[in-house]
Amino acid sequence: MRSDRIIDVSRLIEAFDKPEFLRREEAYSRLGITPSLAVVMAGEDPGSLSYMRGIERFCRSRQVSFHSVVCMDNRHLEKTIHELNQDEETHGIMILYPTPFRGKDTRFMNAVSPAKDVEGLHHTHLGYLVQFEQFKDPLKLKKLVIPPTAKGILYIFKRYALLYEEAKKRDGAYPLGFDENPFTITGKRFTIINDSLAVGRSLALMLLNENGSVRVCHRHTSFREVLALCHRSDVIVSAVPGPFTIPTEEVPRGAVVIDISFEGNFEYPDVFTKAGLVAPKWNLTEKGNRINDMTLYRLLSNLYYLIDAGLPPGILRRYHSWTRA
Repeated sequence: MRSDRIIDVSRLIEAFDKPEFLRREEAYSRLGITPSLAVVMAGEDPGSLSYMRGIERFCRSRQVSFHSVVCMDNRHLEKTIHELNQDEETHGIMILYPTPFRGKDTRFMNAVSPAKDVEGLHHTHLGYLVQFEQFKDPLKLKKLVIPPTAKGILYIFKRYALLYEEAKKRDGAYPLGFDENPFTITGKRFTIINDSLAVGRSLALMLLNENGSVRVCHRHTSFREVLALCHRSDVIVSAVPGPFTIPTEEVPRGAVVIDISFEGNFEYPDVFTKAGLVAPKWNLTEKGNRINDMTLYRLLSNLYYLIDAGLPPGILRRYHSWTRA
């Protein structure tokens, strides 16, 4: 396995997120605000429980108040959402999807107040994403919320594109022998193997907004068509649960591969012989350097955006003056 081919998520977190978040924490402290996140788990899924505990540890490390609720039926979940919407001390609400209850989960997504929807799955937030709106106000002080996993992938591309351009200017060539910047989005061919609102559909919209050429595969896309699309792609993003594997021979040489699946959707370590850069499945890189780590930071940035949107204009301007580098 080529460690130099693993996308360095931790580099972005250390260079950009931690300094910015520290400034925000200090500013909230001056305003007497303790950010608060509520996570709601439906049922008893072990994977959801593990994820919830990971979110709790992350929140504690970033001075965020955390509380959780476990709901065993849809009425309890609806009642919990209503109560959290009314709770003035809760700034953000996150529900762990999918729920085990009958019916579409969108009814729960739309029941969460847009002012507390830290996942950006309410139809109001998704509507802004479709329209490519980024701010709620003309002064551009109140940023809009978008789904954190998809947002994290976009963040990696936009940040790394700048770093690669800086390297080209400094060294006269892109890192790792690339002929062109592998992280620029405009005109690149993206294949996304997932159509969930939280990942595939949201990411497709984000990339379209940035002028990427996007194809989305789902359960009704034939495997043959999936492979054909992968074979012609500059970037492959896969988040298929359960057994699903893209053969390395269908990965174009030099492609960027993003593997979000817990089980892994690519052939390891063979994929490193073809792909130019890889964000591999979680257990092939150290903690702090995983896609999930980037997702947690984007989740927290969404919580900050929700808090900012609720501040009075005068206080919001003062807050932004404190958080500028």
